[in-house]
Amino acid sequence: MIWPARRVPQAEVVAVAARDGERARDYAKQHGIARSYGSYEALLADPDIDAVYVGLPNGLHGHWTRAALKAGKHVLCEKPFTANEEEAREVQALARSRGLVCREAFHYREHPLMEHLHRLLGSMSSLCTDSSPKAVGKQQHLQQQQHHGKFHEEASGGVLGRLKSVDVAVLIPKWVFGGANIRFQETLAGGAAMDAGCYCIHAIRSLVGGQPTVESATAVMAPKSQVVDAAMSGTLRWREGSNAGLHASFRASLQHDGLFPISTIDVRGDKGHLHCSNFIMPVFGNVVRLTTTSPAVESGAGSNSIGNGSNKTTTTVTRVYGSGESTYFYQLSRFVRDVGTVKDAAKDDDAGALVAASTILADDAADSIANMHLLDEVYLAAGLAPRLPSSQSARKQQAKQAGVQ
Repeated sequence: MIWPARRVPQAEVVAVAARDGERARDYAKQHGIARSYGSYEALLADPDIDAVYVGLPNGLHGHWTRAALKAGKHVLCEKPFTANEEEAREVQALARSRGLVCREAFHYREHPLMEHLHRLLGSMSSLCTDSSPKAVGKQQHLQQQQHHGKFHEEASGGVLGRLKSVDVAVLIPKWVFGGANIRFQETLAGGAAMDAGCYCIHAIRSLVGGQPTVESATAVMAPKSQVVDAAMSGTLRWREGSNAGLHASFRASLQHDGLFPISTIDVRGDKGHLHCSNFIMPVFGNVVRLTTTSPAVESGAGSNSIGNGSNKTTTTVTRVYGSGESTYFYQLSRFVRDVGTVKDAAKDDDAGALVAASTILADDAADSIANMHLLDEVYLAAGLAPRLPSSQSARKQQAKQAGVQ
């Protein structure tokens, strides 16, 4: 977030906090940050700070996002948004009551690559433009915000026609995270579904829309753990709407045997197949391979005719980089823009601005709650309990240990 903030004129990193004041000072000096704090509470008390980026372990997201909102700060919170759906609902209810932007930081979704996939599939645009409300006019900005983020609306299939299947994989090599990493700790709401699976589920929801349900899930447990998953796979199904009967599958792992990270999207429809590689970090290289099949057409005298029932298969390969900026740049650009819209709406008595601000808050709430709902369902389908916030998990472990003693 520090490097993109130097590239986004409306953003400035003014302070950093850590549990240890010396560590915070060293970090601030290393990265040219003006202020440092030895506690999160001290940072939240700083009146010059407009927004907070919460990059803590999963089990602490909800607690410190609530604290930031109560302090009047807008929040960009790392994924997964909270430990579970119940906590997500509580946090977003607070954000709505305070009129503050509270967004789950799926950085990949603002990149032009996702915009390209949305167009191909005929799904909702992810609005990757970085024009400000003043530049485009309040009415146009309102239309853009109403267009953005409505993940409940279903894809039309686009160039692939009626969708048949969606498969998403996010596989992190085992050398990246050691066994003692926070991602494998029960009290920090760890697990492969939480860290990698949340991307899979979000990408499926974003591209297809509608309200899928979890059909099945299978966990591979981390060493010496009966709670934390090192890998998770599963299937989703749509039971209503135009995508009724459509199946999606996902694979998430923090212990992948391969050398490099993998993040892929495969979509099949009755008119073809789409494969996208490296959708999470497209700036380091990405490929969109689109294969479509259509009836062959023969040219006749003044008319076209279908030729002998044969089909024509076309494959195109595209790489999407946009302006060449990172996913975090696009994410921060949109976050800053939307915070500005919400702040302006609070000052201006303009109906369009108020509706635009309300749409931003509603979309953020609906998106993060829906994703946490499916993550909870994945764990239940795999025979595991949904994750708990760190405070609850610690109390549970203490009670368990006391019972054993």
